[in-house]
Amino acid sequence: MRQSRSAVLGEQVYEHIKEMILRGDISSGEKIPEQKIVEQLGVSRTPVREAVRRLAGDGLIVFTPNKSAEVITVDAKFKRDLGTVRITTDCLSAVLAMQNGSNADFEALRVLSGQCIEAQLAGDIHSRIRFDSAFHMKLVEISGNTLLVEIQKNLYVKSQFAQTHTLVKKKETDLCDVRQHEEIIDALFARDAGRVLAAIKKHLVTFYEIEDTGVLLPDDLFREVAR
Repeated sequence: MRQSRSAVLGEQVYEHIKEMILRGDISSGEKIPEQKIVEQLGVSRTPVREAVRRLAGDGLIVFTPNKSAEVITVDAKFKRDLGTVRITTDCLSAVLAMQNGSNADFEALRVLSGQCIEAQLAGDIHSRIRFDSAFHMKLVEISGNTLLVEIQKNLYVKSQFAQTHTLVKKKETDLCDVRQHEEIIDALFARDAGRVLAAIKKHLVTFYEIEDTGVLLPDDLFREVAR
């Protein structure tokens, strides 16, 4: 069924604003410059406001008491809260991927890992963030759990913005070593649940500033899933 022109335009405006946020063109805590976007795209305010509401539903925008729209604020608590959920869901995704994936699936992860490493070595932070997200999304897709895929899509949009805010704005590139993707892949090929869980935690704990206490991640539960 063909989309209407207004629906296509609305999607384009939504993607444009989302990309502005994910690239850091609109920073954490900043107001959405609706008039500027209207002028840039040559559209009315209606598709812009509809896009802003969609992005609020995605969790990238919040409305203040005076009803202005602002990009979410990335602070230490936001990162820890996001990281706590990310690590838990990523561990589950990885264990299910180990259970349900094939060696060909894991080779596809290897390709994405290589692209991520190349982008980081080239200093292309935006591409590095996109390939990192693609790697983790591929991992959850391999899991075969459709509900988990939907949950992770929402989390990864927020994760991309958190990485942009931290890595681009603070000009830091080593808070999340993408070479650790290779450790995850090797553990998947070995079908070793313990190594998979350890590699996921090692990969994510530092960036999200979470202490690996053992309380956040019930390893025994994940190992039961893997059996």
